[in-house]
Amino acid sequence: MIERLQQRFSRHPHITREELLGFYRSFEPDLKDSTFAWRLYSLKAKNLLMPVKKGVYSFSPKPQFHPKVEPKLRAIAIKLTKQFPSARICVWSTQWLNDWMIHQPGRFLLLVEAEAAATEAAFYFLKDEHYKNLFLTPDENTIERYIFEERESIIVKSLITKAPIDKEKKIATPSLEKILVDLFVDQKLFSTFQGSELQHIYNTLYSKYALNITRMTAYAKRRTKDEELIDFMSKNTLFSELFIR
Repeated sequence: MIERLQQRFSRHPHITREELLGFYRSFEPDLKDSTFAWRLYSLKAKNLLMPVKKGVYSFSPKPQFHPKVEPKLRAIAIKLTKQFPSARICVWSTQWLNDWMIHQPGRFLLLVEAEAAATEAAFYFLKDEHYKNLFLTPDENTIERYIFEERESIIVKSLITKAPIDKEKKIATPSLEKILVDLFVDQKLFSTFQGSELQHIYNTLYSKYALNITRMTAYAKRRTKDEELIDFMSKNTLFSELFIR
């Protein structure tokens, strides 16, 4: 049955729940909803079906993104995890964006995000560890006058509750969904990645990697920017095909 399913939908970039149900009922007209739900669960568990958004799936899932956490960033993460074992912390670098951009920036940010209660403590801990070009939740003036003057800066900021993060060899990193939303929302901090660059990044990632749109919009909602994000994606990016349904 899986082979028939693959043959039927091999050229479909996305499949709806109704299309899948129609396929199964073409062979089993009396198929119960509970049995169908179990089959969906089984396909997802076997990584044969990838959720894209509510009621929409991809039958030929694109690869997951696995960032290469550079030694300096890895060392920061390990030190912070050891110092604050119960705190939720994730790290990433804007250098990861290079492969998805039109122009290559000469300056990079190392992002250290810690849950609100640990943010300030994480900053002073890294300061005591003698890390340079270190900034705590910088305002627009600091970003323009100091951060943009350095080749590499470390930004310590609060991690939004329930932000989607992944683990890369025991190092917590933001999911691609989180990175995309943050680039859209934090326009001052990520000014290098706005305009045509942002569209290019969104389109490249949409074409290359598996992304969960529900995960994106849920996180954007926590940042009170879900409607703006959906409007941007539906009007300016390849994501638009997901909002036509």
